[in-house]
Amino acid sequence: MTFALAAVLLGPPGTLKAQSGETRQTLVAGGVARSYLLFVPSGYQVGRPLPVVLVFHGGGSRARAMTTHTQFTRVAERERFAVVYPEGLDGRWNDGRGYGASHDDVAFVRALLDTLGRRVTLDTARVYATGISNGAMFAIRLACDLPGVFAAIAPVAGAVPAALTERCAAAAPVAVAAFQGTADPLLPYAGGGRGASGRGEVLSAQRSGELWARVDGCDPSSELEAPRDSVRDETRVRARRWTGCKDGRAVVLYTIEGGGHTWPGGPPVGARVGRVTRERDATEAIWAFFAAHPRS
Repeated sequence: MTFALAAVLLGPPGTLKAQSGETRQTLVAGGVARSYLLFVPSGYQVGRPLPVVLVFHGGGSRARAMTTHTQFTRVAERERFAVVYPEGLDGRWNDGRGYGASHDDVAFVRALLDTLGRRVTLDTARVYATGISNGAMFAIRLACDLPGVFAAIAPVAGAVPAALTERCAAAAPVAVAAFQGTADPLLPYAGGGRGASGRGEVLSAQRSGELWARVDGCDPSSELEAPRDSVRDETRVRARRWTGCKDGRAVVLYTIEGGGHTWPGGPPVGARVGRVTRERDATEAIWAFFAAHPRS
């Protein structure tokens, strides 16, 4: 991490005191007022480093919806980390596919981390990002465009945008846990094409995993775990893991056979986007993965 970016994350300690619980915060980035929801666990003591998870909503959604959809706040209170739900302009993120390209969301996240670093003492080895759909691909973009900042990312229903392939292939190592359904009607599991959303090409789930495995110095081969017993919801989850990664990193792809454009373990969202698997709780699995993979 460069000194300048480290300073962005750390900021002047104690400049602004964050209160426990959830608050809506605003900042100005690129001359535009931006907002986000910040949750700080109860009993937080200023000066004690906190891990932080950034949770990005999908295209057309809002930050508030992600609080209820993922239940990350509940996990954050139990496990003692901060969680941030940023708000996209016009409900979208500039994820590298030309979607939301009128605004610089990477600069917004830089400013957000700067501001957050003055409200709480961040554990700079434990800064993470996740999201769904458009938000998932923006989390991927952040790992590629802000090297050395994020210890791990967890895209849900989102793969590496084809336009970012070279940039991401040259990115700094980052642990990755990805979740993608084989029956996703909006983002093709097999990659290519423009998908039903018509918002730019993506790599396949497999190629996305292989890209991160190369970035992280993992063995080129991967291991496919046996699925858990079915919970009779017409889905099945198979975990493919790349092992032997450098510095304790990991890459895992959770393939939800029969799963749609959905958050595993989340609420039902309608037949148009497909099934929600009950075999995995993505929020619990993501935090367990994040907790096991600080930045070295």
